[in-house]
Order: sequence, then structure tokens, then C-alpha cells
Amino acid sequence: MSSFRTVIGIECHVQLDTKTKLFCACPVVHGATPNSATCSVCTGQPGALPAINSQAVALGIRAGLALGCHVHSESIFARKNYFYPDLPKGYQISQFDQPLCTGGAVHAQINGETKAFSLTRIHLEEDAGKLLHGQGVSRVDWNRAGTPLAEIVSEPVIHSTEEAIGYMRMLHRCMVAAKVCKGDLEKGQMRFDVNISIHKPDTPLGTRVEIKNLNSFRFAAKAINEEIERQTQVLETGGTLTQHTRGWTGTTSLPMREKEEAADYRYFPDPDLPPLRLTEAEKQRENATLAGTPIDLYLIDSLQSETTRWERSYGLSAKQIQTLRADAQIANFFEACVAEGGAPQDMAAWVQTELFRCLKLSEKPLALVALQPRHIVELQALVEHGEISHTAAKKVFDVVFREGGDARLHMEAMGLRQVSDDDALLAAIQHVVDDHPRERHAFTQGNQKIMGFLMGKIMRKMAGAADPKRVRELLAKTLEDQQ
Repeated sequence: MSSFRTVIGIECHVQLDTKTKLFCACPVVHGATPNSATCSVCTGQPGALPAINSQAVALGIRAGLALGCHVHSESIFARKNYFYPDLPKGYQISQFDQPLCTGGAVHAQINGETKAFSLTRIHLEEDAGKLLHGQGVSRVDWNRAGTPLAEIVSEPVIHSTEEAIGYMRMLHRCMVAAKVCKGDLEKGQMRFDVNISIHKPDTPLGTRVEIKNLNSFRFAAKAINEEIERQTQVLETGGTLTQHTRGWTGTTSLPMREKEEAADYRYFPDPDLPPLRLTEAEKQRENATLAGTPIDLYLIDSLQSETTRWERSYGLSAKQIQTLRADAQIANFFEACVAEGGAPQDMAAWVQTELFRCLKLSEKPLALVALQPRHIVELQALVEHGEISHTAAKKVFDVVFREGGDARLHMEAMGLRQVSDDDALLAAIQHVVDDHPRERHAFTQGNQKIMGFLMGKIMRKMAGAADPKRVRELLAKTLEDQQ
């Protein structure tokens, strides 16, 4: 067991749910023709002046109130200077020493205990563009440049991968519940930068390494675990860590560049933008949109009451409920399956096994797949009526997950209707028994394990389209008759 202590701080870029960009009237788009949603302001043309988007400010206030922050009546926009091809102005308009919000916390349940992870600040800033690399050529798309972001920065008070993912999930739930952000991770609407260091207890903090732009909880967990292991191996073998930034490839992290400090960016107040001054009425207006504050504690309380409701209504165990309710989309999908007439235990089993498996393999969010609640209800009914085996039903599940359609029609097209004709089953059984005389002899000598071996051969021969219970009954009779 490692003797090092992990210290993690997380910066999250939240794309504010506005129709236009932070300082111009260009639309916020995703997947549009490159460089089709730009103007002289967001591309930094000489003489073009920024004008603040009031809706972005309102959503920034709402984010701060939702997390129990102090929302300052005055904040300052600054220029963060650095050169990169996707930053058309040569600087990013952000906030530095006078941000919109300070303080606050994200509360998350870790192993049944509610923990508070303190926040440093929330500030507003514009997004950069996007570089596209391929075939020896790099291109830049500035459509994203100027998109309004709220950057939420935690204190370095997270000490494990489990705490980090709990923090991220709750922050995601809060921003979506507060209608600050749509929260589509696939589209990069929330992106996490994770700063990780390790050190021996009672010694100074270690050298931190930042992993940029994580937009998947599963990838974030893999990236954090890998980085902790990498740093541990370096220090345990006498090496030295250097402060730098890494990028996640989907399978591993790779070094990108040395980590910049605030001085490297040469921050100074943006001369084109006056101080952002807020009134109490503006703060109260955004506070009135929230179901409760801090919204994370409100959500935790709601979760506890919902858990009680699920226990009473569906008869599920606490562990099943925790698994199904870990993702709001999954929870809603499960309840929709029950509303379609599915038995809660059966629907929970399908969701926790086959749905989770297919989502993991496809690496797509639930919203982007063809599967509908009625498909699972139809499949379960086919199994219960003896028309298809559970094993074969899993194959149909894979198809409706990708393509949708009618489960029964897919079953017929795939030739998976369960064979219940005893003559057909006996023919398959006799064929397998004849092909394995040694195993048949071993069974007659009392080796009952041979039954399982022969069952497997028969079910494969029938392509899973046979009732296992009936096959076992007929196989036992056949073997007994031939003793």
C-alpha cells in the first residue's frame, strides 16, 4: 500500500446555456460548418469592441448562488495573454484577481457520508477555438471562440479518485439542475482539468501535474488513477517530478507542455470592458430560479426522499437504487420501463446488466442510442412467454440498442424463436450425445458434471434458441435410456 497522500484540485469549465457568445452576437453552435459562426469581435479584428452578454452574467450569478458562493457586487474582466492558433486575439478575456464569485462548496456523498469540498472561485471567461489535426495538416475552427464559460475552481481538498468523481458528478448535477448548463459531456459542455500531486504525510505538498479537458467520468477516473500510479513510481524509484500539463488520449495521458503560472499570462484589466457591477435585485432574481440553495444539499435531500420512494414503490435494494440513480438519465429510463408495464426487479436487472454493458461498449450517452423503454418490456415478455431464451434475448437487446424497431420482428429475423418442439430438441440432443461417446460413458460411470458439458454443446447447436429447462429434462432422459 502506498505511503503517499494524494491531493487533487479540479477546475471545471461550464458552458453557459446562452444563445449567443459572451462578448458578441454570434450564435453558440455545435457541429456547424467551421468558421461560420464568427464575427470581427470573436476573431479579434482591429477596432472591434466587446459587449457583455447579460444572460451569461445572470447564469454566472446563478451558478455561484447554487453552490453557496459569495457573489461580488463588482468584478473585473482581465486579459489573459498567451499565443496559440485557436486564440484569435492573442489573449483570452477572463477574470483574475476580482472574480464574480468566491467561496462556496460542492457537497457530495462519499461512502454514505456527505462531504463538503471547498471552492476557491467562479469566474467568467470566453472559450478558445478548436484545432483540428490530420493528414499532416492543422486547421483552426473559431466557431467556439467567444463561447461563454464559468470556470469553477476547487480548493486542493480532494484526496482520492472516488472523492474526485463524486465531486464531478455532483457539480454536473448542480449545474444541470440550476439550468446553468445543459451538461452534455459528449459536446464538451462541461470539461474538467484535474491537478494531481502526491506527498508523504507531514511533508510539503508535491509537484502538481494537470490533466486537461476530461469530459467523461469514466475517463476521468482512469486518468486520475494512472497519474497517481505514475507519480508514485517516479518518486519510489528516486526520480523527480516536473510540473507540466498532460492530455488524455482515451487510453492514457501524454505530456503536452510545461505548466504556466499566473505571471506567465501577464494579466491586466481589459481596457475595453468596464467593471461588472451587480445589484441586489439581479442576485435575488437569479436566486428565485433555484429550487433550493445550496442546490447540492437540496439534491442530496431530494435523493434520500426519492430513495425511500423507490424502496416502497419498487421493492429494490439500497445498492440497486444507488446504482440506478447514479445517473439521472438512467433513473428516468428505468422508471419509464416500469411505467410501460415492466416488473421493477426485471427492469432493474436488464438496465444494470445489458444496458450498462452496451453503453460502456458504445461509449455513447443514453440520449444517443435507439433503445426505448418499451423494447426492454417487450423482450422480457418474450422471455416469460417462452418464445425466446434469456441468452438469445440478449442478442436481440444488442440490436434494438443500436437500431430500435420491434423486438419480436428482430427475434424472428435472427432465427432466435425458442424451439419447444420435443422432436427437434431430441434430434439435437441425440446428435451431440452420439458425437461424444467418451463423455456419455463417463456419465454412465457417475460423472454428473458431464451433464453441463453436453448442455453447453446442445445449446450452441441450437444457437441459444432452446428452452434450457426442457433440454436438461430430455437430455437426462436420453442418457438414462442409453445406460
